Amino acid sequence: MNPTHTSTRGWLLRVFFLALIIGILGSLWQWYQHVTVEVKAEGGSVHEGIIGAPRFINPVLAQSQADQDLTRLVFTPLVSIDRTGSVRYLLAESLETSPDGLSYTLTLKDDLSFEDGEALTANDVVFTVKAIQDSLIKSPLNARWQGVEVNKVDQRTVIFNLARPFNDFPYNLEIGILPEHIWGEVEPEAFVFNTYNTNPVGSGPYHVSSIDVADTGVPKKYTLTRSSSSVEAPYLKHVTLNFFENEAALTEALEDGSIDAAYGLAPGSILDIDQDRIHSATLPRVFALFFNLGAEKSVLGSSKIRQAISLAINKDILVKDTFGDFAYPINSAFGFTDEASWFDPGKAINMIESDGWKRNEDGWYSKSDKDGETILAFSIAVPNLEEVRAVAQHIEEDLAAVGIKVTVRSYDQGNFNQNILRPRDYEAIIFGYEIEKPTDIYAFWHSSQVSDPGLNISLFKDANVDSLLSGLRTSRDPDLDTIDDAITSRYPAVFLYAPSYVYVLPKRVRGTSFSIARSSDRFDRISEWYVATRHVWSWFVDEDEA
Repeated sequence: MNPTHTSTRGWLLRVFFLALIIGILGSLWQWYQHVTVEVKAEGGSVHEGIIGAPRFINPVLAQSQADQDLTRLVFTPLVSIDRTGSVRYLLAESLETSPDGLSYTLTLKDDLSFEDGEALTANDVVFTVKAIQDSLIKSPLNARWQGVEVNKVDQRTVIFNLARPFNDFPYNLEIGILPEHIWGEVEPEAFVFNTYNTNPVGSGPYHVSSIDVADTGVPKKYTLTRSSSSVEAPYLKHVTLNFFENEAALTEALEDGSIDAAYGLAPGSILDIDQDRIHSATLPRVFALFFNLGAEKSVLGSSKIRQAISLAINKDILVKDTFGDFAYPINSAFGFTDEASWFDPGKAINMIESDGWKRNEDGWYSKSDKDGETILAFSIAVPNLEEVRAVAQHIEEDLAAVGIKVTVRSYDQGNFNQNILRPRDYEAIIFGYEIEKPTDIYAFWHSSQVSDPGLNISLFKDANVDSLLSGLRTSRDPDLDTIDDAITSRYPAVFLYAPSYVYVLPKRVRGTSFSIARSSDRFDRISEWYVATRHVWSWFVDEDEA
């Protein structure tokens, strides 16, 4: 027999059997894929960067963004409320309101525990609330809890009694709970100095597993590990938070791969980042050009002029040039967005002229009397921030086009707050406020808030608006549109834009959804994020697990 022929036949047999095995394996794989489903699995990590370092990983004391972010990861709140007002029960199992709105009964879920294994009960809830109310501890949440009496009913039940109805009270319950067995031994005056503020014991989805500290003693990095006892039961095994001094350092770390996630970057900082990694939506923030209605001898005392200014500002172009796709033009005190355009320079000019102003030879509108010529002009005070200065420049150019002269005056942040904003020393000012819940608007538009520390910076006074805002606190079904119209129709400000949040995450992280009012809200559903997956037989899988 020809050796060459035998060798060839052997080679062909090997190829045949190899092809047969591959075919069988392929068929088995297809069958396996058909009868199994991919489900989320424990594992994976995220390395996020934050500007600033934490001081108080403590739901009673947390103040800065870094504080609040870590506190949300280490301490699960009683409830979480999204921007639609929908309540998600976390540590709490239920919350019942009395018919008169003066009493709230909260029931905890069964078998809750802290990371150290100690039970979390009604005692801990009562202790946490009373710590917030203790003036010696100086909690930033103290004002929210004034006039609230808290009592334990049993190990799982707490009752809150209010001095007067307050529909937004459930938002107070978006707090983590301190372990009384640890903090109960700490004197109120010593709360801020306790080491558990930076190495906490909580009941959240993660616990602190390691801390890297710089030579200065300031934390550089926290590594958090999945908690085995939390009701939130996350899939990601680790979340590492790295701390940076400023946005430039944070952006550099994101670009060089030292971190793979970052929140709150300016639109200009993410131009080179894969757009598929960017999560963004409008924030409940209102930025406006506020008029000082109490300023003496100001041209802004005329409602026609204020309306003309509003019509002359091209908000669409202002937002596009300054923020790209990361802000939306608004005409609402609540920050509501819609598709309408309010830009009409022709109508603005008609309103100016109907108010008695005439163009002078320099192109500015003016009025003349026995005391001389008065130019239609005013100044805008702004903090020395690049984006705000850019907004002010757009306004200056748009108003110049209709004959209104604007002078922009920029101040460093400290000087702006202390010497301009607080004493109301401005004709107009660009400022932004947050509305996490509807009643937050009270502080900015009720006449009782015109003086510092109130935030009614337009010095706006209207009896009808006062009545509507007071009713907002007790009404079960408030008419926000009526309130909005009552404010905007008086033109106390030009409502400019609502900014968007910018959150960069690696594409490998799936299961994300966001309803963000505060920065820490991005972690509200971190228990649903996942990187790792596994295949299991389809008949063993719950619908929620797939």
